Amino acid sequence: MPIGRKDSDDVIYDGSSPIIRMTKSIFWFLIDVAVNAIIIVILVIIIRTFIFSPFQVSGPSMCDTFNNFNGKCVHGNGEYIIVNKLSFVDVFGWSISDYERGDVIVFSPPEGDVGEYYIKRVIGLPGETVKIDDGDVYIFNDENPDGLKLDEQYLNENNYGKTYPFDTALYEFDVPEGEYFAMGDNRKASSDSRRCFGMSDCTAETATISEDLIEGKGFVVLWPLDRVRFIEGYEY
Repeated sequence: MPIGRKDSDDVIYDGSSPIIRMTKSIFWFLIDVAVNAIIIVILVIIIRTFIFSPFQVSGPSMCDTFNNFNGKCVHGNGEYIIVNKLSFVDVFGWSISDYERGDVIVFSPPEGDVGEYYIKRVIGLPGETVKIDDGDVYIFNDENPDGLKLDEQYLNENNYGKTYPFDTALYEFDVPEGEYFAMGDNRKASSDSRRCFGMSDCTAETATISEDLIEGKGFVVLWPLDRVRFIEGYEY
């Protein structure tokens, strides 16, 4: 007995009932949807892990650079940013870029909860010494053995020239290799390297951030739409 036939409308039939054909169609449709969903999830995971990630800036620690609305620092959730990870992925000790002084970075604090992130600005690079003196920040390195006073033009008038240690004994910090010293732009309201990001037992040795904890560099402000902009670093 033939298993199928061709009618006058050139439609091929396999001899099965309409219900069976419909069931097969639904089955393969669901398989197709599932496969596409899995591919999308994998792509999202790859993108968020290795390329770009979204974060919402919360609090006033980076004001006026972020979360300054109508001249006021937002103390709750504010702008959404995209962080560039791809340029800093370590592949056998090599990466496209290194973090530079003035870069805005997102990272996990050394003793923070899982899923907790901070946003600050890189001030001290690996191998340097950061010194806070009379409201100003100085960098000591091979190029500047006598110290370089940073002209931090990104600070607002309430913070410019008014960077002070939280503990009078903690004013000078040696930055180990593979680590960074970071501070918020709103120096008066930022829990940063000066206080070991809120650690109860803060010392000069625990004030820096390991590069392994850094998620990436701020790339663009994505939301609100009227504030979309690239996040620029700063050249001293």
